[in-house]
Amino acid sequence: MLVAKSQAVARPTTRSAVVPRTVACRRVVRSGRRSSVSVQANSEDNGSAATRRATYAELESIQCDLSAFPSCKFFRIEAIFRPWRLPFVVDTLSKYGIRGLTNTPVKGVGVQGGARERYAGTEFGLTNLVDKEKLDIVVSRAQVDTVVRLVAASAFTGEIGDGKIFVHPVAEVVRIRTAETGLEAEKMEGGMEDMMRKKK
Repeated sequence: MLVAKSQAVARPTTRSAVVPRTVACRRVVRSGRRSSVSVQANSEDNGSAATRRATYAELESIQCDLSAFPSCKFFRIEAIFRPWRLPFVVDTLSKYGIRGLTNTPVKGVGVQGGARERYAGTEFGLTNLVDKEKLDIVVSRAQVDTVVRLVAASAFTGEIGDGKIFVHPVAEVVRIRTAETGLEAEKMEGGMEDMMRKKK
């Protein structure tokens, strides 16, 4: 359900010098009132090593299916990824004018098919909780694809445990200081919209 687009994003430096040229398993899952955009290396059945990895071209062409929420103006992008990728993700978002975000250290474990992951010299499996970072970013509908692409590309290593991105509908935004609501409350001076306007 993800359609390729030609909009490119900055490619961050990762530990992997070469990105494998294989087809990624990318999908949008709708469950109840939640749209989940999953960008993650998948493992084969019975715990074998991950064999499918996204390329940067695929990460840069992710398109989220928001059709389940046709009247929703805002969405919260919830990204969970490796702790050491946090500076890369935040720096990339900042360069594109995305500054309104919330960071929370979290612990968790994904459905990795029995695969094991190493972090800080320790090996983890399905029964161990692994340290991750979570970013929450509320953006307008028009910015969803761009922000998801930026986060996915800058958090990517191609190894199992890269994380996931969830896209949630948001009913309203209120700025406490001014009591502004809607687009006026979500907009930030010098943010993405202002930067795009200056480039035109």
